Amino acid sequence: MALLVVEDLHKRYGKEEVLKGVSFTLERGETKVIIGPSGTGKSTLLRCINRLTEPDRGRIWLNGEEVTSRRTNIYRIRAQIGFVFQDFNLFTHLTALDNVRLGLIRVKRMDKRAATERAKRELERVGLADKANAYPAQLSGGQQQRVSIARALAMDPKLILFDEPTSALDPELIGEVLQVMIELAEGGMTMLVVTHEMGFARSVADEIIFMEKGVIVEQGPPEVLFTNPRVPRTAEFLRKITEFYGESG
Repeated sequence: MALLVVEDLHKRYGKEEVLKGVSFTLERGETKVIIGPSGTGKSTLLRCINRLTEPDRGRIWLNGEEVTSRRTNIYRIRAQIGFVFQDFNLFTHLTALDNVRLGLIRVKRMDKRAATERAKRELERVGLADKANAYPAQLSGGQQQRVSIARALAMDPKLILFDEPTSALDPELIGEVLQVMIELAEGGMTMLVVTHEMGFARSVADEIIFMEKGVIVEQGPPEVLFTNPRVPRTAEFLRKITEFYGESG
């Protein structure tokens, strides 16, 4: 069974139907990248997966357990899903170390010493061992996002969701975050990534999903979507976004 199964997901805000029956699967160790125009439901889809946003209709399973069942303990599910947001979501009054170890102490009930050691290892993993005692305001945007990734990794997630993790960064800081994500993909982490970084998508994704107007228009391996998409709209979108951002965008 796939690690993540999304079946016929719908979400409406007032008169606007944001998701119109989205279905896909994600295998263990797979990196799947979701692309598409702004406002097409990509971020809403991610938020529905761990029910930060409640879907109106459809079903989701993680590791064989139905996430969308009202009998499911959603807090236990969320502990298995890392979420890296575009705006970092760090606690500004806590150091990088404290931001990473907080969930270990409060959610996993680890003692402070063990949580501290684990948090230090994850900060080292993302190249920030020397920034453990720094506060978010003392870190660059790229460093703050790497702390966010370390925080997600510390919880031993089965899946990490990335919601445009580089969109708030200055161009020269994007590479350091993408490098961490590349290393995670190469290490077998299961990841679902919403991004405009076409270079990353082309080189790292096992499959790309192109969404527009709340539906999946086309999906397939990057070598197919980038060279021979079957849907003209996919080709048009990739041409325009590559012209705007460049191959690295």
